[in-house]
Amino acid sequence: MIPLRVLGLLLAGLAWQAAQAAPLYKWRDSAGRITYSSLPPPAGFKAEQLKDASQPDAEAIRQAEVRARKAQELAREMEAARRAQEAEDARRRALQPPAPIVIEKPVYVPQPIYYPPVRHPPRRHPHDRPPRDRPPHDRSR
Repeated sequence: MIPLRVLGLLLAGLAWQAAQAAPLYKWRDSAGRITYSSLPPPAGFKAEQLKDASQPDAEAIRQAEVRARKAQELAREMEAARRAQEAEDARRRALQPPAPIVIEKPVYVPQPIYYPPVRHPPRRHPHDRPPRDRPPHDRSR
């Protein structure tokens, strides 16, 4: 717990700092830019001294709270509408057939080559030969 003396000094310091706040100056420089500063402007520039902002009264606070609630309600409604639209878009995309795949450049796909089986004539042994019509050694010619 903070002792009362320390709390009193802390509150006095905060009040003194707010009371001693430097005034704000607003001026337009030679390039046309608006400058805000707690230091007075350089010589030759016309400056406007801004007043300190006063604390808002209870009515202003209530109006700000009402505006904040309305903004939050509007944000919730917009979020719900966005989600409903996204769900509808997803449903429509699911019902559509997929887009065809277009191949702009032909792709070589190797195809298997079919070689028919090779049929060799059966091998015959010399003793399996059929008999010939003429005798094997006919020298009459």
